[in-house]
Amino acid sequence: MSRYLLALLTASFLSLSLSSPLFAQDETEEGAETPAKEQVQEAEADTETMREILETGKKSEEVIREKAAELAGNEELPRTPLQLLVVMADASARKDWTRAASYLDMRYLPEELADWTAVDLMDALRVLWNQQNIIDITSMSDEPEGKLDDGLPAYRDLLGLIRRDNGEEVPIYLQRIPDGSGGKIWKVSNASVAEIPSLWKDLGYGPVAVWLERHMPDYRFAGLESWQVITGVVFLVAAWYIAMLASYLMMRIALLVPNRFPLGIESFFQGSLRFFLFLIIFRLLMDQLALSLAARVYLNSSGVDYIAFTILLLGVISLIRDYNIRRLERAGNRQYVALLKPFTTIVKIVAILIVGLVWAERAGYNMSTIIAGLGVGSLAVALAAQKTLENVIGAITLYSARPVNPGDLCRFGNIVGFVEEIGLRSTMIRTLNRTMLAVPNAVFSSVEVENFSHRDRIRYYQHIELQMTTADQLRVILGRLRELFLSHADAMQETVSVRLEKVAAATAVIRIDAGIRTTDYQRFLAVAEDLNLRMIELVHDAGAIFSGPGQVLQVRDFYRASDDTMADVESQLENWRGEEKLPFPDYTVAEKAALQGAIELPNREDKS
Repeated sequence: MSRYLLALLTASFLSLSLSSPLFAQDETEEGAETPAKEQVQEAEADTETMREILETGKKSEEVIREKAAELAGNEELPRTPLQLLVVMADASARKDWTRAASYLDMRYLPEELADWTAVDLMDALRVLWNQQNIIDITSMSDEPEGKLDDGLPAYRDLLGLIRRDNGEEVPIYLQRIPDGSGGKIWKVSNASVAEIPSLWKDLGYGPVAVWLERHMPDYRFAGLESWQVITGVVFLVAAWYIAMLASYLMMRIALLVPNRFPLGIESFFQGSLRFFLFLIIFRLLMDQLALSLAARVYLNSSGVDYIAFTILLLGVISLIRDYNIRRLERAGNRQYVALLKPFTTIVKIVAILIVGLVWAERAGYNMSTIIAGLGVGSLAVALAAQKTLENVIGAITLYSARPVNPGDLCRFGNIVGFVEEIGLRSTMIRTLNRTMLAVPNAVFSSVEVENFSHRDRIRYYQHIELQMTTADQLRVILGRLRELFLSHADAMQETVSVRLEKVAAATAVIRIDAGIRTTDYQRFLAVAEDLNLRMIELVHDAGAIFSGPGQVLQVRDFYRASDDTMADVESQLENWRGEEKLPFPDYTVAEKAALQGAIELPNREDKS
């Protein structure tokens, strides 16, 4: 039954028909109505917003109330166009439809209007007029001759235009006619009355709507007839169930595409999209009720369209946020989630403010003052929250530049620790002493930060000081040290540098520089320990001893290696010289290749 009702209403509201010509005696000269059309279009443009509709309606009510009181009891009316509209409005307000219909010029009407009573014609004209026009009664002439500068004959004034579905505009005229007593009064022109049936066929209510109007209580709310209010409630419920069905079908179609985010898609279609479709469907159904211009302006200015768009926009933003959260989590970049959520909230707030300002502007409210106030208020808030904003901007800088990530070992100033979290206000660092250090993002992002976790190797670098020995001993020690580092499996050959850097007083300073093939600091310490122990053995086997910093007070001869040790040193040098393998200034490429990986760090891991 409801489907049948909706079909009848829709067919009635969307039906098209050919327009009837005006009578010859009521036609104006070609182009004579152009100025009047411009006035009507300008009047419609001036009453497009809810605020202006309310103001225009309030002014008209005041004028009608005052004029109706002045004209009470005068049976010779109406003598002016303004008086005609006042008495017609007064009769309609008192539901005296017979009196209101008496102000239609029923002379010389065609025979096909014989089935139409004056009351029916008046009621139809009221409905047709209200669909497209709102009269600013204060602009009507209060002179017996009407407006003389509108380009129309002196006996005629233009009330407004009614536009057919095919775009043709039918003028509604007020005309000055004889009253039968030697005077003249104003009525709605018979030419315009003759157009009412064809206009009703094109734009009027369907038979079901007519029946509802006649059998329901007569009241109006926000420009809506009683039957339109009740039907609107039915449409409200129907729109929700239609939206549920449509969103479910769309969701099932969307889930046919393989994706890794089914829960987010279900949430979007069952939440934001469903409410969006609900409001849009309700809006489309209400448009089928042949609403009056006032009701349409109220509906347009109520913000239903803006609310629907805002709900959809917020849903899309949330869908994009959730999708990116899942993508970042799968990629192992969970640190960005902490920034993505508040950033999305800020975007939503900005979107709501923009849509709200646009709606208010379209509704007829002057946004200049509000925007100026928001600007001053935003400046005050920005000044008060300067430090907070600096930290937020610092967080954005850290997330965009990515100098560190949670879990990285870094040095900030003289503090070394692991980055635990990068929040909107501060970065949390777990120091080597296992304490938590909160560093404001504005400070953290503006100073030097050394990230140890991003290095590709760890540098082994130190100086060893040997008590002055003979040149031959130093040559052997340097050769063996180079052999040690070049042959160690964890040392990178291309980075090895072992040099006698300088002689300071009675100390020989050897500089050792090598890259260790690891980023694990504990592994590095194990390799360094092995190298250090081998280096100590090597130095001692060569008959040398280490010397620390400071001054040496010589009270006896320097330590001197035993004769056997010196004999071994000299033998090593003779062998190198004889084989032409003396490692000075360095080993050859072939010798380095032969040495590479010869020494490995002992592996004592449990192999069971």
